[in-house]
Amino acid sequence: MTALAREIERATGRGVRVLIIDSGVDDQHPALRQVSVSHYAARADLLGACAVHPDVCGDASGHGTAVAAIIASYAPNVALTSLRIFGEGNRATSEFLLAALDWGITQGFDVINASFGTTYLALLARFKARVDSAFVNGSVIVSASHNFDVRVVEFPAHFPTVVSVEAAELPPLAIERVPKRLVEFRAAGINLRTAWRDGGWAVMSGSSFAAPHVAALVARIKEVRPNWNAAQVKSGLYELCPP
Repeated sequence: MTALAREIERATGRGVRVLIIDSGVDDQHPALRQVSVSHYAARADLLGACAVHPDVCGDASGHGTAVAAIIASYAPNVALTSLRIFGEGNRATSEFLLAALDWGITQGFDVINASFGTTYLALLARFKARVDSAFVNGSVIVSASHNFDVRVVEFPAHFPTVVSVEAAELPPLAIERVPKRLVEFRAAGINLRTAWRDGGWAVMSGSSFAAPHVAALVARIKEVRPNWNAAQVKSGLYELCPP
């Protein structure tokens, strides 16, 4: 075991700020009652411009609650913030996604968990500008990949400075490297029993449930190496992968 692995094993994410861009979070769920969550939402004004505002506790679908519960399970001392951009049916506009990334980077979050992606190449330059901004400002974006084929070009997962994750049958917090692909890591994301909306539970599969496992690992790394950028964090994650 490397020195970094030993430090991470003892870490809990203390002092690390994590932003969950998703469907909102039900922090009254039993899995989250010991966790403090701040709530925000992206909204459009009458002219269609998007901005982020304080929000109330709640989850439009259950997805964000699952993500939050996974992160809180494995990095219990992080400071969690929920930014709701998805409504019923997990629908959101690209402008909401971009506004959410802008806000998270401007607010200086250490880790931004993104359980979304787009293949709409017309937005490539705008997403790249946000990802580059995250890199230079010290925010590490952890992104889910395409659920059915990680070779599908989908961003932000396919940007090299993003920590990209696909789902696999692995124990919690175990990760594997994916050779010769821009989606670089595999983590637990198959048939997971996860928290869901209205105090419920669900068995779910997908990269959006693998990503928060890696986000929890990244939070632990940022606790012990707070000045590391995304490239250094990814190098640390590679240390945790089996050869």
